[in-house]
Amino acid sequence: MTFWEHVKYIFRRIFLPNSLRTMEWQMLKLLNKDRKKYSLKPLRMQEDLRDVARKHSKDMARKDYFEHENIQGKTPFERLEEARVTDVVAGENLAKIRGYKNPVVEAEIGLMNSPGHRANILHKEYNAVGIGIIKSVDQSFYYTQNFAARDLIFKKKFPKKTTLKKGLRVRGQVFTSATKIIYQVKRQIKDEKPLFEEIVYLNKRNFDFNIYFKDTGIFNVLIYIDNGDGKTFKAVNKFEIKVRKGWW
Repeated sequence: MTFWEHVKYIFRRIFLPNSLRTMEWQMLKLLNKDRKKYSLKPLRMQEDLRDVARKHSKDMARKDYFEHENIQGKTPFERLEEARVTDVVAGENLAKIRGYKNPVVEAEIGLMNSPGHRANILHKEYNAVGIGIIKSVDQSFYYTQNFAARDLIFKKKFPKKTTLKKGLRVRGQVFTSATKIIYQVKRQIKDEKPLFEEIVYLNKRNFDFNIYFKDTGIFNVLIYIDNGDGKTFKAVNKFEIKVRKGWW
């Protein structure tokens, strides 16, 4: 939780203590409190993960089920991929609770007392999480936690389509000691050679660059960062985008 996120959380705890959004931030505080006991780094709340978590909690609450796999048979990983979350995501926790004065506290205690859920909360490689809390008509609270081990985060979700002139702006921050990014543009992921690629140097841990496409169609963008040595790279993200000619 950043300084400003902490300020917003305190404001919400004072003026909107019972809102679902406030409860999500409260659960993040409890998650990080549990991790701190074991000398683990705190988790950062990520909006794309949070959006997927909320949608699953909402789906469970509306359709009255409680499973990692939804009614359509989609797994957590398939739901994340459908939402264009394509970096390394490795765990999901679920909880359902009703009738407690402090439901978030009780839910977190229950998760920590469950070996599988506890393992996700205390996984040393995780550095990001999305928490979604929904209240059903029978006053039950549904909790979804989606965990990730991320090397970088983006400022905003990528659009599904763009135009040749507009291109694609890519902004964000890396969590590691990387010094540069390489992006590649391919027609198909399996293509051996990219249509084009470029190296982008980081400003401290921040990046902000534009990708301009040379033709219309559907393309795959692959993002790599170096391992801190400036020489070896690893893939950290990929996504698909449709490019059209547009009017301007």
